[in-house]
Amino acid sequence: MQELIRITKKKIRRIIGVMSGTSLDGIDIALVRFEGKGIDTDIRPMGFRSYPMPDYWKQRIQKAFKADTAEICKINYDLGWFFSEQIQQFCKDTEFKLQEIDAIGFHGQTLYHVHQHSTLQSGEAEIPAQTLKTLVIHDFRSGDIAAGGSGAPLVPYLDRILFQDEPGNTALQNLGGIGNLTYLPKSGDKEILAFDTGPANAILNETVELMTNRESNFDKDGQFSKEGAVRSDLLQQLLQNDYFCKSLPKSTGREDFGKEFVESVVASNPDLRFPDLLRTFIAFITQSIFNACERYLDGVDKLYISGGGAHHPLIMEDLEQLFGKNRVGRFENRRGITMDSKEAVAFALLAHERLNNVPTNIPSVTGASRLTTLGKITSPY
Repeated sequence: MQELIRITKKKIRRIIGVMSGTSLDGIDIALVRFEGKGIDTDIRPMGFRSYPMPDYWKQRIQKAFKADTAEICKINYDLGWFFSEQIQQFCKDTEFKLQEIDAIGFHGQTLYHVHQHSTLQSGEAEIPAQTLKTLVIHDFRSGDIAAGGSGAPLVPYLDRILFQDEPGNTALQNLGGIGNLTYLPKSGDKEILAFDTGPANAILNETVELMTNRESNFDKDGQFSKEGAVRSDLLQQLLQNDYFCKSLPKSTGREDFGKEFVESVVASNPDLRFPDLLRTFIAFITQSIFNACERYLDGVDKLYISGGGAHHPLIMEDLEQLFGKNRVGRFENRRGITMDSKEAVAFALLAHERLNNVPTNIPSVTGASRLTTLGKITSPY
C-alpha cells in the first residue's frame, strides 16, 4: 500500500501502455513519460514497439469469440502470461528496466462488447502485476458502462489533449479492426463526439485469409484488392446494415463486422470473385465513414487517418475522393506520437489519469450519465 501511495503522489511517471485491437494483427506497446493532469498533461513518448500477433494466438482468440466457458476461463489466464512476456520483450528491446516503470496501462484483448450493457476484455491483470512487480491499471471500459455509457470509444480523451488548438472542425478516424471516429468541433460551445463508424480492417483480414487459405492474413499494399472492382449492387446492399441507422452514442465490434459477417456475404454471393469482394469491402469501409460524417457531424475541415488502415493505399484514395484530397491526411506526428503508437499511448494516459483520480470518460461520447474515473488498479505490493 505504501508503494501505491508513493506512485500516486509522484509528479512525473513512466507508464507502459499495452493495446491489442480487434484486427488481431499485433500488440502495440509504448512507454510514455507523463507530468501534470487533465487537458494540460505533458505527454512525452519514450519508446514504442509493435509485435506481430502469432498465428497461434490469432486463431485461438478468433475461436474464443464463440468458445465455451472453460476456454474463456483458460484464455484469460493464458493471455495474461502472453502479454507479460510481450512487455518483458519490449523492455529488453528498448533497454528500459522494469523497476523504472511506475505502472502498466493494460487494455487486454476484447472478446465481446455489448453496446451500453457489458464488455469483456481478456488477459488476467494479476499475472503481469505479480510477474513484473508493477502496478497494472486495466478494465478501462467497465466504469463508463456502470455510469450508463457504452464504454467506447476511449481514445477521445487523448485526442482532445493533442488537438485542442487545431483550427476548424477536426475529425480523427482510426482504422483498426473496427473504424472509430473522434470529432472536435471548432466551436467551444459544441460537445465532442466520438463513435464507431463501422467496419474496418477486420473484414479485410478475414477475406484475405479465406481467399488465400490462411497463407496471407492482410491485404498488404492493396496487392489483392487492386485486382478487383467495386460491385455497386453489393455495396449498396451492405450500406443498408442496421448499424448505420442507429443514433449516437453507438459502438460495434467483431460481433457485427467480423468473420461471421464475411462468411455470410460470401455465402450470399457464391459467384463473386474474392478480389471484387475485397475491393467492395474497401468501398464499404470508406463510404460508411463518409456517410457517418454527413449524418452526424456539423462539417469536417480536416480528417486525420490513423491505425493499420492508414497504410492501405486504396482506403486513402477512396477517402480523398469522397472528402477531397486537401481535407484528408494521415495522423501527423504529435508530441512524438505516431499513428501506429497512438492507441498504446492513449491507454498509458488513461492509467496515468487513474492514478491522478481524474475522470477520463467523456459523457457526450459514450452516453454516460456522469463523469467517472476509468480503470481498476491491481497491485503486487
